[in-house]
Amino acid sequence: MYELLVEKCSKYMEEKGISQAKLAAKIGVAESTFSRWFKNTYPNPETISNKVVIFFDKEEKREDVVSVGKISYADTTISQKVVNVLEYCRLQRIIGTIYGDAGIGKTYTSKNWAKDKSDVIIVTANPTVASPKPFLKLLANKLKTTMVGGVDDIYMDITDKLDGLDMTIIIDESQHLTRKALEVIRSINDETGTAIIMIGNESIYNKMVGKQQAEFAQLFSRLGMRNCLMTDMFDEDDVQNVFCTNDSDIVKYLLSICRSKYGLRGAVNVYTNARNNNDISQKGLKAMAQVMGITA
Repeated sequence: MYELLVEKCSKYMEEKGISQAKLAAKIGVAESTFSRWFKNTYPNPETISNKVVIFFDKEEKREDVVSVGKISYADTTISQKVVNVLEYCRLQRIIGTIYGDAGIGKTYTSKNWAKDKSDVIIVTANPTVASPKPFLKLLANKLKTTMVGGVDDIYMDITDKLDGLDMTIIIDESQHLTRKALEVIRSINDETGTAIIMIGNESIYNKMVGKQQAEFAQLFSRLGMRNCLMTDMFDEDDVQNVFCTNDSDIVKYLLSICRSKYGLRGAVNVYTNARNNNDISQKGLKAMAQVMGITA
């Protein structure tokens, strides 16, 4: 059994292109321990072998399960609008915002667009990096600039690196950022000409140009590109492209979910769970949606 497990590990590392250290971390053992087990010099190999068996058992089961990540990227009405903003801001080196309903593919489309572009980086905001310093540290980590010192030190190191480069920064979940953090972002664009696109829900747009925020309206009066995206923009062609089906009943039902508060994400979740339940008929989809508490 030991020899078979070692062979399995070797094959896995080769296929996935990962090191022994990374595989050890995935299995949940120390690198040095795994190395000794791999060389058959560990005094109690059964304990490690058991962990290896558990790891591969989970991996094999995952292969048999359809996951959201296995749904291939497909162009939709909304994804095309997202790409248009990204491309325009990248070429014009301006600030843009993509905002609207949750679960409609803003993030997924942006990541797909950026994956082969070495001049594009994506950072994801959250409540812990809402203010200037933690946000700048997040950005510095991505740019591999200094993360220590005062806000001014981190900021200057970032702008020094970006100055003269033709880069694009996408900030996802940007609704979490405070006014001061948004001011810093605007300053980065002003000083370096870096294209910056902020993606989030409607509150990010309201923060920047809302009628109740006069200071924001002034600050972002030169916002170069904006696009509001709503779930009701999805159409039947989008559903057919994403789910590769022409069945009118299935298309209409999935479209109803796409246009609801659950968005495309909700439709994908229902569809993948129904596939794992071996029933993607309209009846099967409705039954799965009911189990998931999704009504459309």
